[in-house]
This record gives sequence, structure tokens and C-alpha cells, in this order.
Amino acid sequence: MNSFVPPTRRHFLQSAAAAGALFLVPWPLQRALAASRAPVLSGTEFQLEIGPVPMNVTGRPITATGINGQIPAPILRWREGDTVTLAVTNRLSEPSSIHWHGVRTPAPMDGVPGLSFPGIPPGETFVYRFPVHQSGTYWYHSHSGFQEQTGVYGPIVIAPRDGYAQGFDRDYVVMLSDWSDESPDTIVSNLKFQSNYYNYGQRTLGTFINDAQRKGLSETVADRLEWGKMRMSPTDILDVSGATYTYLINGQPARANWTALFRPGERVRLRFINGSSMSIFDVRIDGLPMTVVQADGNDVAPVTVDEFRISVAETYDVIVQPPAAAPTRSLPRPRTAPAMPAAPWRRARAWRRRSRRWIPAPYAP
Repeated sequence: MNSFVPPTRRHFLQSAAAAGALFLVPWPLQRALAASRAPVLSGTEFQLEIGPVPMNVTGRPITATGINGQIPAPILRWREGDTVTLAVTNRLSEPSSIHWHGVRTPAPMDGVPGLSFPGIPPGETFVYRFPVHQSGTYWYHSHSGFQEQTGVYGPIVIAPRDGYAQGFDRDYVVMLSDWSDESPDTIVSNLKFQSNYYNYGQRTLGTFINDAQRKGLSETVADRLEWGKMRMSPTDILDVSGATYTYLINGQPARANWTALFRPGERVRLRFINGSSMSIFDVRIDGLPMTVVQADGNDVAPVTVDEFRISVAETYDVIVQPPAAAPTRSLPRPRTAPAMPAAPWRRARAWRRRSRRWIPAPYAP
């Protein structure tokens, strides 16, 4: 089977991870599993609070921003045909907002300050209320300042009124995101002073010599001149890389070993959401085909793939049937580290180097 790149407008992509799965969880991993379980809110009425949240991804305690004390925010489960009411209270010292990404709402409920509503002042509550006219996997996030980068984002799962086109036994959200201990203001400032500040994959004299030997001197010089006219590097895939970012699965770094429970042979639906600020991910579960059944909340003709790419704000639902523990490879672009062997490990370990990680699933004893 070939890798599948969905035909969308957003095609310059980065990579990170699916989730390992297992039937039995060894007791040392129960704490990691409990930490990775996202709270779920369901029904038609919701109370959400945006406020400061302690965060420690890299070993450095820091104050982030979350919803109901969570990063990511709680999973919101709605049902097509219902009308939902969401009272959002801002506990920050600055204005905030919530945008329901991909959800068709009346303009005043869309949640973009200065465009569809004035925003939520500090200490105040705004009540969103709208009918749900669709189903699928979506997400919500702040549209105020850099609050999305600091943690104000979460998944939305809308159940179809007439049932799912593809049956499954278990259902998990896999939210991919990026985190930096640097403030977003500092990141943007660095980029304004030097556009390739976080791009360490620069071409060198050695690559020039290699290209000249392979393609010829004149063609290599012409290539360099063309890139010089554009004032950019061919390795400049993304503005911000793993030089400052740590890549997260459901709010947890690689070492947390996010896991999903299943019985061998069950059909497991994985709802991948790219809630990052500017990272694009390649998703692969070594040795386990994935059947894509939904893209950006819309059902599609099932396509079986070994790997897919998911850009910022996109969602893809896949169904897998794992026979046993499935190790997962995480590949954020641009790739700055050598590949790890595609073989299961017998211990729960995580490997990370700059912007690429290998995440083995825990094994069942």
C-alpha cells in the first residue's frame, strides 16, 4: 500500500504521531495511562472556564493557559440535531474567546474577536448557543492573541443522527500539538528578526560539492541563484521546528507513552486532530494499515494507507484493527534526526531528539 496524501489546500506538512495500543496494561503504566485520559463533557449544556494552568513538559514548571484546568481542553461530545449552550467564563487578566473550528454556527457565535463578536473581557461570561447541523471530528480553540499556543484548544466529537457509516468497537481522540517553553511573543519576535531562526537544516559547502558532483557545476550554481532570488532555503518547510517545540499527543510528550486500550481484532476508531500552532505531522503505526474514513468532519470513501500527513487544523478519522500492541512512529517535519529501527521494543521507552520522536507502545506481559 502506498502512503496517502489527502488532496487539500494545505499541503506542506510536518509529522508526529498516532498512539500505541494494548490489551493489558502492566501496573507501572497505569499512572501514565490515567494521566493521558482526557475528560469528556457530553450533553447540550456546558460550563467552560479559561484560566491559568500549571504546565511542565520539559522539566521546567511554567504557567500555561487551559480550559477547566486542562490542556488539551475537555473533549466535547455533541449530537447532530441538538442545540448546544456553552457558557464560557474568562478567568484571565486579558480578553479571551473560543472559536468552534469547522462547526457551522451563526456569525455572532463563531468566536472571532473583532469579526463576529467583541471577545470575552476578563472576569466575564459569554454564552454561545447554536444548533448542531453536522457530525464528525472537529476542535475548538482561542482566537485571542497567542492563547491557542499556550494551551487553549480541545477536541469536539459530534455523533451523527443516523449512526456511523463505518462500524467500530472503540473510539479515541488523538490530539497532536506543539509546545514551547518560550513565550509565543518571543518566537514571533525571533522570526521577525531572522526568518530562519529555528531552521537548522541549512545547506553547506559540503552539500554544494555533493550536488555539483551529482548534477554538474552549472546546474548547481543556477539552482543556488534561483533560491537566492527567492530569499529562502529549500529546507525552510516550517517557520518553527523542534529547536524549540516539543510535540505532544493529547497534551503529553513522548515519554508519557500515551496508550489506548483494545482487544485484539477490535475495530478502533482514532480521531486525529492537528491542534498545533504551526506544525505538520506524518502519522504512521508501524505494521498496521489505517483506513481513512473521514476528513475534516466529512465521511469519505474508505482508503487504506500506511501513512498520512495532517496539516494545521485538519482532522482525519481512521479505523485500525490491531492484532497486538502496536508501536507508533512520530515524525515531525522537518526531520532532523536519523530514523529509528521499525521494530517493537519490549520496554516502555521514548526517544526524542530535536524534532523527531520514536514512541513504542507498552507491551502486554
